[in-house]
Amino acid sequence: MEKYTFMEGEVLFAEGQQGTKAFIIKKGSVTITRATKGGWEKHVATIKEGNIVGEMSLIDDAPHSVTATAREDGEAMVLTRDEYKKRLKNSDKVLALLLKTFTDKLRATYE
Repeated sequence: MEKYTFMEGEVLFAEGQQGTKAFIIKKGSVTITRATKGGWEKHVATIKEGNIVGEMSLIDDAPHSVTATAREDGEAMVLTRDEYKKRLKNSDKVLALLLKTFTDKLRATYE
């Protein structure tokens, strides 16, 4: 995995954008928002060090359901779709099913 440095206010990925990578936050934090039907941004979560953002799109190949914006300068490790698939291929097949099921259920809560 490659190291990635982000700046406060930087959009790591946007809602509706096809996901190609996830970010494991090593330093700093990221705000997760979702557009409402009224055009407002709804705060969904704040992701801090040691957590990951963008993983759902790697799991199910669907566009991002949220926008991730850096709250402060920070660093992350980048997990690409190819790296994810390679790691998943070398693991128990039940794990892939579990991850897909969790992702589907979580996405359903956003609709």
